[in-house]
Amino acid sequence: MPRRPLILTLALGCTLLAGCKCCRRPPPAADCPPAGYRGGGASIPPAGIPIGPPPGAVPRGAAPDIGPTPGAGGTELLLPQSATPGRTRSEYPRVVPADPPGGATLGDPDFADRPGATEKSDGPPALYPLPPAAPKQIPAERPVGIDEFTQVKDGVSAGHRPTLDGLDWLKAKGYKTVVHVRRPTDADETDRRQVEKRDMKFVSLTVSPETLTQDWIDEFNKVIGDTAARPVFVYGQDPATAAIAWYLHLRTAEFLTHDEARVRALRLGLDEKSDLFKAALKVVPTN
Repeated sequence: MPRRPLILTLALGCTLLAGCKCCRRPPPAADCPPAGYRGGGASIPPAGIPIGPPPGAVPRGAAPDIGPTPGAGGTELLLPQSATPGRTRSEYPRVVPADPPGGATLGDPDFADRPGATEKSDGPPALYPLPPAAPKQIPAERPVGIDEFTQVKDGVSAGHRPTLDGLDWLKAKGYKTVVHVRRPTDADETDRRQVEKRDMKFVSLTVSPETLTQDWIDEFNKVIGDTAARPVFVYGQDPATAAIAWYLHLRTAEFLTHDEARVRALRLGLDEKSDLFKAALKVVPTN
């Protein structure tokens, strides 16, 4: 190889090794990773980023805020202001949200107002004034120990044979006379003794188809027609026997027709098929 070209080649190589100022690049910035960096090791955060936990973060070990807490004045919200370690829940400020305008509640339409309290009423007002309520009817006192007790007329009553309690009830109500209409086979000694024991007058009237005459009817009308002996209670061991006396009394003393007296006597136990009723129709004809 010639000498001159060799010298030129060596000079060019030295120049290249020393470097050219026009092609030299500035060194990389201090905050940038060097060329060829592929991660690993500690990283350098960029400038301007604050160091520390973000605002409102809950410190490690402290109870997190779980939402609203009911209070005396409404729903209270606990809003933390900072994340200072060691700060308790009670130290956060309490904020009471105001009611929405118009009184609307959650889920209600915007135009619906919260219903207000109204006075209690018994119903819509009446179009016309109502008549005053009728006074309560006090039921008549039911007799004790007397079945089928009936008020026949003023001061005169009828019914089935009274028990001892029934006699006590008659005495307590001021009855003065007890009339027993009986068949000849019906005993009356015990009834007389119990009635007179209670200071009431006892009258026994024996009737049969043979003894049923106008005189017997007059005697019965006289007993129950005595106002000084009232109140009077009339009974029979067989209610149909006493009902014959009532039928004849209504025909002869009250002057009712056969049908009128029969209907009223049926309510008192009249037996239209009995021999006494057939005998009564002979004494007081139907026409």
